[in-house]
Amino acid sequence: MKCPVCPTIDLKTSKLESNLKAGKCHKCDGKWISSSDYWDWLDEQGEILPEKQPDSMPIEVSDVQKAKLCPECRRIMLRYKVGHGMTFTLDQCSSCGFWFDENEWEALRERNLHDEVNRIFSASWQAQIRQEEAQKFLESMYFDHLQEDYDKVKQIKEWIENHPEKDLIQGYLANPEPYTMSSSAYDQVREVN
Repeated sequence: MKCPVCPTIDLKTSKLESNLKAGKCHKCDGKWISSSDYWDWLDEQGEILPEKQPDSMPIEVSDVQKAKLCPECRRIMLRYKVGHGMTFTLDQCSSCGFWFDENEWEALRERNLHDEVNRIFSASWQAQIRQEEAQKFLESMYFDHLQEDYDKVKQIKEWIENHPEKDLIQGYLANPEPYTMSSSAYDQVREVN
């Protein structure tokens, strides 16, 4: 099998974990794990370890962004974001296995995510990452526009969310002038009082 990053280099079999073999490239230090070997290793592992934060500075990875061919079937692999505070991607051949660029496996192991690689490629994991990215984008946009008032706005938002009359407050903020209310909204307000 040839390395997906260094196409002239043959992958050499090495031991990645106890009872988990991988094909390793001696030039780029990338690692190939077949799906069947990974599932067998997971079965032997037993309980999935809980995710943890790194004890020290995160391991620096070499996330090669070029398209990669599967070492086994030679089809283009798909790239998936890892998320959970990690900025690199993993490559997967849906039929054959997973490719880890230099130190990606080690970074996952440090966070106890190496036993959840299969979940990283799932639709629900990827949807959660997109939701987190959208939230960060909105936070950034609000901060850029509100700047020094941003913290005050966040405090007000939290106060409203925890207030027992939250719906009434939000209604007032959305439409403070009674004469601009529709007749049905005005009737609802009168029923409250």
